Amino acid sequence: MQKAPIPADEVQRLASLHQYRLLDTPRELEYDRVSHIASQLCLTPFALVSLIDEDRQWVKSSHGIDVDYIPRDLSFCAHTINQQGPLIIENMRTDTRFWDHPSVIGNPNVSFYAGVPLRSSEGYAIGSLCVIDQKPRQLTSEQHTALKALADQVALLMELHRTNNNLRVAQAEAEALAHQKAQLLATLSHEIRTPLHALEGYTQLLLEQPTHPDQQSSLQRIQTTGRTLVSLVNNILDYSKLQAGKLLLEAIPFSVAELIQQAVDMQAWQARQKKLQLTTKLDATIPQQLRGDATRLLQVLINLISNALKFTKEGGVSVEATVVERTDADVTVLINVIDTGIGIPAESLATLFNEYTQVSAATTRQYGGTGLGLAITRQLIDLMNSRMEVTSEVGKGSCFGFRLTLPTVDLTPPTVDWRTAGKLLAVDDSPFNTKMLVHAILQQGGQVDAFNDPVVALDAARQTPYLSMLLDLHMPELDGYELAGELRSIQPDTPIIALSADDSIETLEKVRTSGFDGFLRKPFLPQQLMHLLDELIKPAQGMARGSA
Repeated sequence: MQKAPIPADEVQRLASLHQYRLLDTPRELEYDRVSHIASQLCLTPFALVSLIDEDRQWVKSSHGIDVDYIPRDLSFCAHTINQQGPLIIENMRTDTRFWDHPSVIGNPNVSFYAGVPLRSSEGYAIGSLCVIDQKPRQLTSEQHTALKALADQVALLMELHRTNNNLRVAQAEAEALAHQKAQLLATLSHEIRTPLHALEGYTQLLLEQPTHPDQQSSLQRIQTTGRTLVSLVNNILDYSKLQAGKLLLEAIPFSVAELIQQAVDMQAWQARQKKLQLTTKLDATIPQQLRGDATRLLQVLINLISNALKFTKEGGVSVEATVVERTDADVTVLINVIDTGIGIPAESLATLFNEYTQVSAATTRQYGGTGLGLAITRQLIDLMNSRMEVTSEVGKGSCFGFRLTLPTVDLTPPTVDWRTAGKLLAVDDSPFNTKMLVHAILQQGGQVDAFNDPVVALDAARQTPYLSMLLDLHMPELDGYELAGELRSIQPDTPIIALSADDSIETLEKVRTSGFDGFLRKPFLPQQLMHLLDELIKPAQGMARGSA
């Protein structure tokens, strides 16, 4: 018996083989079909699809014989991979290389062998497709051709397997990278918004205290600058969510008029610096409360107002809101931001909302900016089932507008007001944060028990029925998720609200599945908290707890 020589390109051949990651994989129907067809076409009882590794012929598929592997020293296919074309042995018993082979003189009594090399895409012979008979014979020219064609099919199957495997690896790597990116954004969100929350809170406290008129003006400037910084941070952090399709809209009651005024107040300093008029024109028939994502709408308004002021040298900017359609269930409001600025050439309108794009390089040099603001604004408007409409004339100004259809909110006053019906529970390991919560709730006439230790808060919940519970998510000993679970077992019907500077999609999903009833992203305004409490604390709940 003659042992097959090692191919001259063995190192490269094995490297090519291992790239397919087929060795020791389960049987697959596609390969089994090839073995069956080869056996039928060549009229042989046995057929195998095999790969030759360092020390064995590993069988990927077989027909008519049950075998997992054959030692390479005893492998007929190890001879096949040394051939440029098929290896055909019509009578094993008369071939000096194989007449005394154990499989020839014993079971399964091989007398005929025909094998075609399986070549990788790099051209290396990594295995074979072979047919075997127990009696001497010949193949017809048609059978030769068919066997080669089937070998080509096996090579295609292997290539498809490698491609799919590479795609799976690439997908896993992409998912890992996306997870790392999400973790980074969550960390950035928390680390940036937390001090901004403190800035907003301290400024609000100072504004509510008696101060010198000059100080009051400076504090207002700090507050509007801080809120503008929050908006810029939101743009950057939300951009990645928008790109990944992972930004979710809220649906909470809010006042369109108040929101527009808030956006205008936050940009008033920029208008004053440029000596521009910044005005509003609001339809008096806009309902007092509509339901939607106030945070994202505020973001849109700030972006549009800031953009309008940036490109306006004289005159001013006006924000107008008009009711254009009304039903029993909802209202459509047209919001326009109109400026007397430099205008936009018609040929530039098509690319106006592209990322990192401005009208011209000269515009970028003169006015600055990243080119992200309008791109984010358009994507947010798209999420709100609307579209941005732009009209402009060079030298005369521009109008950016959109229509929002939002559900109306039932303003029937509750039979019980949470402000007088009982107590709230606030838990945050930061004494400053609990101080701000207490201050905001007391300002509204409400009552609250505040704790910096979640374990102590648990003890309080066992003694006192609360109307709602406000929990920070990131706390030592017991985080907000764990605390919510414990509190839910004590007071199962009490609404629980999560407060966090991290609003990543992973955090929001965990908040949802952990039993929270609401979420507020820090920094938030006091009125946002009040709206959420009004929404979650139902009159029946208030009466039940008030009588407990």
